[in-house]
Amino acid sequence: MALIQTAVAKRQIVPPFPETAGQVCAMRFSYAFASAPSANDIVELGVIPAGARVVDMILDTDDLDSNGSPTMTFDVGIMSGNFGDNDAARTCGAEFFSGSNAPQSGAVARPTLKTAFRTAATQADRSIGLKVAAAAATFVAGSVGLTVLYATP
Repeated sequence: MALIQTAVAKRQIVPPFPETAGQVCAMRFSYAFASAPSANDIVELGVIPAGARVVDMILDTDDLDSNGSPTMTFDVGIMSGNFGDNDAARTCGAEFFSGSNAPQSGAVARPTLKTAFRTAATQADRSIGLKVAAAAATFVAGSVGLTVLYATP
């Protein structure tokens, strides 16, 4: 398993923060896969800023798997450890997407899990990870994006 960090995870890009209670901010996080990821690789894709909670999100991906079987799938969730820590032992949950098949054909997906809308605000920045749950049978280079809408309580 490899941990891949985006510019956001490396703190090179700072996401916006809601100015007032209840205000919604949106940020699109993305990563371009130039080479085939392995099963269980994790991309530290984005962040839920301290004091904010997820309101909604949209996953968009290119067709990253040109074969029919086995098929590439993603889990998207909150990562263990501290935001930005480059530690390959970190794990990724599936609170937002579990086994999403969006990368099989290039698709757009919205969360269908109730846990996606029940993440409470915390006092620390939290990493949003994208885990390759199943690797591509025939990998095709492309990008994945995650637009996260978050607000303060």
